[in-house]
Amino acid sequence: MKILCVADGGITTTMMSDMLVLERYGAEVTIVEDADMATMAEITDRMGLIERGGIDVAPSCQALLDNCADKDVIVVHVASVNKEVIAASPHLKLVAVLRGGYENADVAELQARGIPLINAPWRSANAVADFTVGMMIAENKNIARSHRLLFNGVWGKQYVNQSYIRDLRKCTVGIVGMGYIGSRVAQRLAGFGCRIVAHDPFLDTASVRAAGVEPIDTLAELLRMSDFVTLHLRASAATHHLIDAEALAQMKPSAYLVNTARADLVDEAALVDALRDRRIGGAAIDVYESEPLQADHPYLGLDNVTLTSHLAGTSSDTMQTSVEIGVEDLTRFLQGAEMLNVRA
Repeated sequence: MKILCVADGGITTTMMSDMLVLERYGAEVTIVEDADMATMAEITDRMGLIERGGIDVAPSCQALLDNCADKDVIVVHVASVNKEVIAASPHLKLVAVLRGGYENADVAELQARGIPLINAPWRSANAVADFTVGMMIAENKNIARSHRLLFNGVWGKQYVNQSYIRDLRKCTVGIVGMGYIGSRVAQRLAGFGCRIVAHDPFLDTASVRAAGVEPIDTLAELLRMSDFVTLHLRASAATHHLIDAEALAQMKPSAYLVNTARADLVDEAALVDALRDRRIGGAAIDVYESEPLQADHPYLGLDNVTLTSHLAGTSSDTMQTSVEIGVEDLTRFLQGAEMLNVRA
């Protein structure tokens, strides 16, 4: 069984070398590098491009094309497994995308050819869940604002949200999306004693309840009752601008919106208006329609936001975890056992 692994600036050649353990099971492992994806900035830009325009807008990785003709398994991080790559791989039996998402694989083409796809669905879930709770606390308790003022020589004691700085135990937190990340956010929040509710348009209420969270039938109802609304859905046609002007109008005037998921979930212009007009209490944002954030972006003129530079999934553990998840499933594949993370 010949396995081709494509490393990049995120999952490096050193990390990908853990795949060599698969040679214990009779595999032949080859590792190449994607020269176009040498930095995290390039990786972030590529994934944003694919999420907005689809897999066909991204170029193929030349190192992948040059080495795939005789391979049975292709393992990538952000390199595209598109129609060109699939057509150039006549022996292909399995594709592994070592990411939480798998937008960089042509799922329809793989399905048409009967080639299964696996991914690493929870690789950054713990990092993002930790970060999300941190963002909630930072925005509510003015941590980032106080930090900035102190560096400017100001001992700040009064903030725009002074009348609604809350203890979490007194709050209702609404989680939109109860997948790998949303469920972990709920686990972390349980220790604060807050009421945790969730709405997931793609998950049945029994599954939400099984996670120890109170299911809410509609997004509108969740928005009306929550003191914090935190988003944990993927970008898709169904979730595009899920939080628009109408949705923001349903939130409490003291409520906070937290987005550590995808910028596409929120209508940025509508959110700016709602924050500027004090129609919601504040927001904590890690993802943006255009990155890096432009110097003239209206968010930067607001006093009721906490902004970070797309950091939620950043952890020294995330990329290595991706490889560990991949190795586990590929070991099962080589041993003829059922894989855990089959997506197509």
